[in-house]
Amino acid sequence: MRIKILATIITTALCAQAFAAPSFKTYEIAVPQTKQAAVVEATNKFMATDTGKSYQGSLHLNSYLANGMSPATHSFVLLMDSQADIASWEDGLVGNADIMEFWASLEANSTPVSEYMGSLVKTWGNISNDDRVWQVTRFYSTDPMTMLAAMDKLMASTGKNFPGQTAIHAMGAGNRNGANNGFSTHMLVNGYESVAEMEQWMNYMNTQPAWAEFLGTVRSSTTWQGTELVQNAVVYDDNMDLKEFLD
Repeated sequence: MRIKILATIITTALCAQAFAAPSFKTYEIAVPQTKQAAVVEATNKFMATDTGKSYQGSLHLNSYLANGMSPATHSFVLLMDSQADIASWEDGLVGNADIMEFWASLEANSTPVSEYMGSLVKTWGNISNDDRVWQVTRFYSTDPMTMLAAMDKLMASTGKNFPGQTAIHAMGAGNRNGANNGFSTHMLVNGYESVAEMEQWMNYMNTQPAWAEFLGTVRSSTTWQGTELVQNAVVYDDNMDLKEFLD
């Protein structure tokens, strides 16, 4: 068992960190309905400061449309070229007056829930800045290479009709989440322009033999740990947009 677990960890690390990969860090928060506008206002104010303008990544303020049992209602997602870049950015904020004012506003209007980070493994589909709805499925894999090969085959079969974009990210620190607070190794993220577009694609895929074949191929090595539906509330991408992040 120890050897199997170690092999999974090593394989996952090789998928995500053979080179510096585009990376994310997510901060989940719970915001009362009456304070959501205050969070957006505080974020707008911070991103308009010299400190905010110096951020060389993309920042997504998201709202959850469906999030299971998690108390989180919103999340901040930092997108940068590497985990090292994210760490360097955050280190540089220590003692910064702009970020201290921002944190004070968040503390007054929200409650922290969780944080986690990871790196991009591979993308498929049409990378577009127009996508604003995200279907995020966490999973535990004992064989990431089988998952990648199965995704390649699935997208080769159905991808020409796919209206959105999809990606696999390897989870790094803070990866105890998903259903029953389980340990996840990866996230499968699908992006769409709207919930209607997502629903239409899901209805189509449920009729496709290629989808059933994909699920059968990964069944023995994959534990699915739940899906959440996320919508961009505000995107701050003056210095890096989604296409630049993923390309």
